[in-house]
Amino acid sequence: MTEALIIFAKLPRPGEVKTRLGSVVGMEEAASIYRGFAEHAFLLGDALAGSGVQVHVFYDPCASENDFRTWIGHAFSFAPQEGNTLGERMHRAFEATFAQGAARCIIIGTDVPDLEAATVLQAFELLSAHAVVIGPSTDGGYYLLGMNAPVKDLFGGITWSTSTVFDDTLKRLTKLSLSYSVLGELSDIDTVEDYRNYRRRRNDA
Repeated sequence: MTEALIIFAKLPRPGEVKTRLGSVVGMEEAASIYRGFAEHAFLLGDALAGSGVQVHVFYDPCASENDFRTWIGHAFSFAPQEGNTLGERMHRAFEATFAQGAARCIIIGTDVPDLEAATVLQAFELLSAHAVVIGPSTDGGYYLLGMNAPVKDLFGGITWSTSTVFDDTLKRLTKLSLSYSVLGELSDIDTVEDYRNYRRRRNDA
């Protein structure tokens, strides 16, 4: 059974990534922090590829495929994100990946440095018994979404980048009568408080 991981990514350009964090620490520093988080996601993808998972990087269309191939250096597939909203972009990425033969597909971003390959493998396993698996983030969104087939209606009626994204998605799943499993909560890093909490966790580990 073909399993695929989608990674949504941007180039680490100052002023274009982690701008809320950058408003406190400076845009150059925020871009450097983002670069580290993104490279964590790519290494995670590389580890999963070693287990037979296909890895697809869908990048911000303001950049080029060559930009990402030069930066990442891993043997992933690359394609620009398409769509006007985050929901549209995710749905089209899922559709494209399933069209390439994936039977189970998971999407992640590049701002959850606590996410480990074991959690993604757990999510793939849960998809053997559920239509959807979702990982809630501490800000009310989600850091991971997996499914066995593209479900366009799952992304409709969601106000993206708000504290209700996770809850609204669960309501959509219930309305669509789709079974789902919820992973443990993780933090994505958007603000200076998020980043300080992350550093404290790392120092305590």
